[in-house]
Amino acid sequence: CLNSIQQYILTNEKGKANRYLSGFASLIRQTLDISAHRTIPVSEEASYLRKYLEMERMRFGDSFDYVVHIDDNVNAEQIHMPALLLQPYVENSIRHGIRYKSEGTGKVEVSFSLREEILYCTIKDNGAGRDKAAEFKSKQHIEYQSKGMSLTDKRIELLNLMNASNISVAVIDLKNDDDSAAGTLVEINIPVKYEDYFGSNN
Repeated sequence: CLNSIQQYILTNEKGKANRYLSGFASLIRQTLDISAHRTIPVSEEASYLRKYLEMERMRFGDSFDYVVHIDDNVNAEQIHMPALLLQPYVENSIRHGIRYKSEGTGKVEVSFSLREEILYCTIKDNGAGRDKAAEFKSKQHIEYQSKGMSLTDKRIELLNLMNASNISVAVIDLKNDDDSAAGTLVEINIPVKYEDYFGSNN
């Protein structure tokens, strides 16, 4: 984000630099505030992801669109979830999916729905797919994201142990009719029947 702000300043795009800087400052403030809580309402997670996606869309020159949708059956103010749990998966979609998409406009879709006391969260992109991303990754020696995902996996393991719950994550490779890559779908299922995920913001 700071590199993008610097670029706007160097190219004398003061309006864009100011808008981006304001968005970045707001995102940092919200990150610090959310980080102080163990759980947050679904509405706050969705708001944070919208802000983050907008910053990334600006950074990538409006080269992708995004949607964050909450189903009507989700009480977004009452149902709580682990704070900042989805952001690493959304970041992964952009950095290793949309980033390497060679044709068409990229799209990231985040959705929340409720099924039998399970909060069902999905992150779907129409990017290059995991195989192509791994190919680029090996050429460029990018290690940051793999560490981020590893830390997220460990965090989910700890949450499951601490709350005697069963947060599950599935990553699905999407395919076109000709078996070519059509993107990636991440499904995160979060039990909400436990007290820790309802109305508790500790």
